[in-house]
Amino acid sequence: MVQTLKTHPKSFYGGLLFLAVLLLSNFFIQKMEITGQVPPLLVWATVLDIMIVLPVVLFLFVLRRKPTLSLLAPLWLLGAGFIHWIVPAYAKDHLQYMNVTIILVEAGFILLELFLLVVFIKKLKIWKQHFKASIHTYPHVLSRIHTATQQTFGGFPKLERLIGVITTDAAVIRYAFFPHLDHKPAGAQTFSYHKNSEYFGVFLMLVHAMLIEIIAVHVMLMQYSHTIAWMATVLDLYALVFLIADYQAIRKSPVVIQKTHLHFQKGLRFHMTVPLEKVKAVRWYEGETIPEGRHSFSLMLAGLEKVPPQLEIRLSEAVEGYRLFGFKCKVTKIFLSVDEPQRLFQTLNEVRVVSKKDI
Repeated sequence: MVQTLKTHPKSFYGGLLFLAVLLLSNFFIQKMEITGQVPPLLVWATVLDIMIVLPVVLFLFVLRRKPTLSLLAPLWLLGAGFIHWIVPAYAKDHLQYMNVTIILVEAGFILLELFLLVVFIKKLKIWKQHFKASIHTYPHVLSRIHTATQQTFGGFPKLERLIGVITTDAAVIRYAFFPHLDHKPAGAQTFSYHKNSEYFGVFLMLVHAMLIEIIAVHVMLMQYSHTIAWMATVLDLYALVFLIADYQAIRKSPVVIQKTHLHFQKGLRFHMTVPLEKVKAVRWYEGETIPEGRHSFSLMLAGLEKVPPQLEIRLSEAVEGYRLFGFKCKVTKIFLSVDEPQRLFQTLNEVRVVSKKDI
């Protein structure tokens, strides 16, 4: 069934209007001082508006998604920079508690990561054994990392999820600085999906924009708080390295048909393994719009224009897929575009027949 593109609900535009009013009103009150000298109560009201109200409205009504730490952390830092910019110099003393809170929260996350790193290092030998052993079953790095982490820390589900943060960082470093470590899986058929896309141009534009943004934000924040400026710069640099690693992962992680399984990895953002016996149908996608669905996965790269996928794979039952940091989701439909769609279509239908005979 072809789904048409959804228009934004009224809450989206209402949320944007509310955020614009919130930012402008605080700007005029603090920076322009239209109500006169700024008292401490108004400073704290601005902190509440920018650090609490703004994220709540943004996620509930504009983005309409659950907040994640990867989005909240830079949002809070930008909010802190905005507050320091608009609050008059004579009223900045009232921001001391906010600055200390941000530093303490950041220090807490650093200590947590260090603790997890120590735990991970203690189990590193066992984890590496599981990681190396899984290469014959899982050709993609993210699936091998996930499997090794489950086998090493499977008895502690909460710890496994936290360790996923460390292993995600490890994947970023591996793809960004050591992409040559990955090779084409032996005895498998691979199908790249990046060569004929426009994503490389988008990637270059994003890198260029981020480089400018890192310098501009650092210079702006340095005028108000050296600590926040360097914290924002470190996060921006990590985001840049992540972007580069994600592109390398796209290049190094084609669609793989290996024995009785179909393997997907979309950069660093998503990975899943589908047993061929659970593939219900493979067909050409005939719609003219981009499909949407809660239990669908799209292996398509962003381009200058939105285009429909080439193929649709329907599963007989839901299969678990994994997003960043190991967050799970159920997938029943897969939409994809590859560099050789005809070969993938023929190969998938052939191996499905063979797989069903072997069951």
